[in-house]
Amino acid sequence: MFIGLFLLFIFSVTIENKKTEQNFFPKAAERKEYFLTASTSEKFPDSRPVWPLKKEENNFSGTSTAAALLAIDVQTDRVLFEKKSEELRPLASITKLMTAMTLLDLPIDWNTSTIIIEEDCDSSSHQLKAGDNLKLSDLWNVALVGSSNSAIKTLVRNSGFSEENFAALMNKKAKELKLASLSFSEPTGLSSKNIGNAKDIAGLLKESLKSEKILKSLQIGEYFTKPLNNEKPRKIYSTNWLLTDWIPNQYAANCIAGKTGFINDSGYNFVVRLTDEKKHQIIVVVLGAASNEARFLEARDLGNWIFHQYVWPDEIGYNELDK
Repeated sequence: MFIGLFLLFIFSVTIENKKTEQNFFPKAAERKEYFLTASTSEKFPDSRPVWPLKKEENNFSGTSTAAALLAIDVQTDRVLFEKKSEELRPLASITKLMTAMTLLDLPIDWNTSTIIIEEDCDSSSHQLKAGDNLKLSDLWNVALVGSSNSAIKTLVRNSGFSEENFAALMNKKAKELKLASLSFSEPTGLSSKNIGNAKDIAGLLKESLKSEKILKSLQIGEYFTKPLNNEKPRKIYSTNWLLTDWIPNQYAANCIAGKTGFINDSGYNFVVRLTDEKKHQIIVVVLGAASNEARFLEARDLGNWIFHQYVWPDEIGYNELDK
């Protein structure tokens, strides 16, 4: 009897252990061999860079009077050339890019018209006169093509905001766009308190050109404004001398979009997006150049050097370059 009970105990413990082992140690599935094929390899992203790469280690040797310079690839934001690109500088009329974007955020009827008043007029802007009656859409082009301070002042007044409150909206937008160095005290650029560094100025142009309305205006070489109460139209030339061909260059008009700026404290500023024949785009920033002509020459020469010196991912020879 005791022997039978003992055997029964041993048998039950053995069965319980087998159940426990099965619970904690499941049987492995049959092993299979896996091979990467053309289809499976597509699931694994290529870790190589996709930005432009230098052909060789040549330095830019062009003449430069600018206090700060920068060139970036538009698609990747890759810095291709820089000189003091994080130094804060007065923006001057480059400010108008942020003014334009802020105006587009507001419910403005661009087909309405307004009268230019004395308070709008700036002595440095000769395109408009007190008493002129213009459509807001006309003022928009005068502001961006001719960089008119009077047009900007009139547009801001018609937005319903004071210049101080409008500047607050500009600063809010700069923060939203993560352009941390940009700071504005008024919408024209006449104040040296409107500041930013070259990297954020490049970002400002990049963001502003996403608007078709801004892009189209910045690609107009000459513009005719016609006050509704004056029969004679007035010709306004773009302040961008690359666009007017007053500085010879290889770029078509639709491959150039930029904004100038100048006050005594800033020197001659220029930010421009250039597109080559293969549709590669770069942004060049020139801050504090010594003369009006120099800013365009230096932007052109740096742009030409970038397009010659770098190879883009869609070009022959890119994969052979040292990553």
